[in-house]
Amino acid sequence: MNKTELIKSIAVGAGVPQATASKMLASLQQAVENALQHGEKVSVRGFGSFTIADHSARRCRHPQSGEVMMAPAYRTVRFVPASQIKSQLN
Repeated sequence: MNKTELIKSIAVGAGVPQATASKMLASLQQAVENALQHGEKVSVRGFGSFTIADHSARRCRHPQSGEVMMAPAYRTVRFVPASQIKSQLN
């Protein structure tokens, strides 16, 4: 499912026009981004939670030359689905 299909599904489920559903999705995305930028965890009961995961710098090898180098530290977003969603998949 892509973004357009998700917007259509939200519009049908909520009984609102697609333009409204699109604004709702954009607002949700912005709220999650803002919370994560401030270091907050975003939890939606029955859906899942978004958190920031910190990865430290590490040694690695260049695949072509074999040279040992350092991969820099970075942050990424981690999503953990709720147990309800996990159980429906199995």
